[in-house]
Amino acid sequence: MPAADDNSGQSTDALARAAEKAFGSPFGGVLKLAPDQGPALWVDGRGARPAVSPEAPSPAPAAKGRPKDQSDTNDAPGDREDAALCVWRGARESLIRALAGERAFESAFVSGRIAVSGDMSLMARLALEGGR
Repeated sequence: MPAADDNSGQSTDALARAAEKAFGSPFGGVLKLAPDQGPALWVDGRGARPAVSPEAPSPAPAAKGRPKDQSDTNDAPGDREDAALCVWRGARESLIRALAGERAFESAFVSGRIAVSGDMSLMARLALEGGR
């Protein structure tokens, strides 16, 4: 369903470009960038190179020794103990600016322009490469 006249297509592209530039190395989890308006963007940092997508990535495989059961088929990334999920929320422009580098993220977070929730150990593994 198309968004209202908020240019979300162009903004999503800008957010995706910023995320692609920011995450160059794996971080062992999934990051959801959730703007106040418009669709979320997902960064899957479980592979050799983080993948940016408007679609939620597939859940991680079941943990070793843990049998796959019916609940595994409906889990979103991070709902299971073996898939780390962190969510960044804020205005789209604030998220784009926060992806410009470590200092930009710290400024946006400390000033309250973005909120971070979820698995904080994932935040410790992130290395923002920066560049807008």
